[in-house]
Amino acid sequence: MTKHSFWQKFKAFFFRLLAIGFVLLLFLVIYLDSQVRDEFDQQAWSIPAKVYARPLAFSLGQSLSLKDLLAELDLLGYRQTIKANNQGEFERYGNTLVINTRRFQFWDGQQDAHVIELTIEQDKVVTLKDFASQKGVNFMRLDPLLLGNINTGNNEDRQLISLEQLPENFIAALLITEDRDFYNHMGISFKGIARALWSNVSAGEVRQGGSTLTQQLMKNHFLSNERTIWRKMREAIMAVLTEFHYDKEAILQAYINEVYLGQNRTTGIYGFARASEFYFDRPITKLNLSQVALLVGMVKGPSYYNPRRNPERAKQRRDLVLSIMLEQGLITKEAFEDATKRSLMVVAKPRGRTSKVPAFMGFIKRELRQEYSLSELNTQGLRLFTSLDPLVQSRAEKSLSTRLSKIEANRGIDKRTLQGAVIVSDVKSGDILAMVGDRSANYVGFNRAIDAYRQTGSVIKPFVYLRALQNSDNFNLLTPIEDTPFSLQGSDGSVWTPKNYDGKNHGEIPLMEGLVNSYNLATARLALSVGIDEVADTIIDAGFERSLPAFPSIALGAKEMSPLEVSRLYQVIANDGVGIRSAGIVAVQDHQGQLLQRFPRKTQQHFEAENIFLIKYLLTQVVERGTAKAIGASFPSTQFAGKTGTTNDLRDSWYAGFGGEKLAVVWVGRDDNQPSGLTGATGALKVWQDLFLQVDESSVDTRAPDGLVWGYRSSGIFSAFTACKNEVLIPFYTYQLPSEYKTCEP
Repeated sequence: MTKHSFWQKFKAFFFRLLAIGFVLLLFLVIYLDSQVRDEFDQQAWSIPAKVYARPLAFSLGQSLSLKDLLAELDLLGYRQTIKANNQGEFERYGNTLVINTRRFQFWDGQQDAHVIELTIEQDKVVTLKDFASQKGVNFMRLDPLLLGNINTGNNEDRQLISLEQLPENFIAALLITEDRDFYNHMGISFKGIARALWSNVSAGEVRQGGSTLTQQLMKNHFLSNERTIWRKMREAIMAVLTEFHYDKEAILQAYINEVYLGQNRTTGIYGFARASEFYFDRPITKLNLSQVALLVGMVKGPSYYNPRRNPERAKQRRDLVLSIMLEQGLITKEAFEDATKRSLMVVAKPRGRTSKVPAFMGFIKRELRQEYSLSELNTQGLRLFTSLDPLVQSRAEKSLSTRLSKIEANRGIDKRTLQGAVIVSDVKSGDILAMVGDRSANYVGFNRAIDAYRQTGSVIKPFVYLRALQNSDNFNLLTPIEDTPFSLQGSDGSVWTPKNYDGKNHGEIPLMEGLVNSYNLATARLALSVGIDEVADTIIDAGFERSLPAFPSIALGAKEMSPLEVSRLYQVIANDGVGIRSAGIVAVQDHQGQLLQRFPRKTQQHFEAENIFLIKYLLTQVVERGTAKAIGASFPSTQFAGKTGTTNDLRDSWYAGFGGEKLAVVWVGRDDNQPSGLTGATGALKVWQDLFLQVDESSVDTRAPDGLVWGYRSSGIFSAFTACKNEVLIPFYTYQLPSEYKTCEP
């Protein structure tokens, strides 16, 4: 082969290889261009939805303990100071607090920061006024606790902000520190690349880069942190394409929301707005010059210059940024000296964003399924306002965990054998105030509050008696019923033989005693008397939404229900027969604070108030002298209503109870459905009791509706000389009052 022919073939091969490389490069450019444009056009930055608890509101005369207010301020990260000059600070003078509230965009409008003064006496707000003017204030709210983010799966936490919202000189400081030629290059800086290339060749490894802000944006959003030529090549191509399609302001807008600035355990902190909250516990609009310089300086190395772990190193970096700003004429000598004298002003512990209420968060996601896709919840930066009360939630968690451990220790049960669930709701609105789905409150997994379907036992019995009392011509609270043994053969040949828990038969008893003492035989006979189909319909009318076959055993709680389902049934009783579906979502905003949707509660009168009142009365008697009398003994000055529930072989322990404002349902048992050895009174009731010892609660309203009267048994001629209020009073329909009874106005 001649030398000429060799070179001819080599050139041909070389040009073919070049052509193939060009085609591949062209395809790569087209692919990367499509990727960049899709992201920018859709603004597809991953911003998880934020979930907020209910805001604590103040009004004159409102019931509020000083203990609860201080606990709420602590949860929100308010700091007690000598002088509350800044948002998120408060002063305390005995029972009087001066609070500098934070500015917040609520679903019904923005509330500016205010300095308010309030005094609490005997668990009531007795003064509420503007601190500066000393004029009275009708209503004020604290900013709500951020419960966490809807889990995105990519462990990124950010908050969107526009360029206009950044503090003065922020962008200028960023550019002179990170990319002075930003407005002059087309995505890559050849000066920076040459400098980085020389450093890397000299060191024999990739040690630094000459990345522009645009390249950093491409790396943060599209690529990894690996230091390879392949990654740098794609980064450079994407940066040029981005500069070709979009103006500098759009690129800066994306950068300030995408830049990586630290780590909160397994979650990355992205964007200057979120970093401002994470490090300083204040919105970026409120940062001073020193804090601006620190954030800008951290861009170079968020871990290396972490102000919590490496405060001296972070201070040196901050001061360097300040000196560059001084050299470039962005700040005065006086401002420079003032800023460099300041401490880093970083809060010791960031306010939590990772949810510590996984059961409630799971419930919220289910509620939103019909309205928002998982993608929208993961990426659109929605703001979800809920009804959860963080104080009630924390106390419910503690009550369940502590009580189960005590029961196991006292009864010799293996540790962590028992499980449980708690749901607390507002009696009138149906708002979910607390939800616990595991004895370990932070456990993310099976949510027993909404997914554990267990037999309810005697908790369902009030609906049997409600069905009977609806037939007021035939039944009142004193109607005789039989508590005697019987058997019933089913169509399949099986025989149902109910028994009382105490193993005894009590003969003929007044109807009310059957529920107060939770007699199975009396309740089963009553159900058969009024009709099993009628009992099933009553449970469905109360709000049960799944299939309910009309078997006789449903009268004694054989149908499996979740704690949430039981809570919704009892909501009707606690709310005077008005059905309202328990819910947790109040409103949804977009990431800019614009209201997207409100979730008003829909109510419907399911049962006559008179019949419901009779059941409420019976449930107060259960607490006073029946199976839940331990509650009555623990709360001598507060009247509660409730019902215990125990299933066969002591597998499940239930208690559903309410006062004038709150309803709580507790379930305790084992996940393997083996006997727990607990009745409703020895398990779930104890958890309920522990919880309500920690929360303020009013008594059940015992004012009888217009159609009912209070009656007492006349003891003869001398009864006229005794106060009827001291007698045993029983409510009746007016036309039901027995001849030996007299009326009384309690």
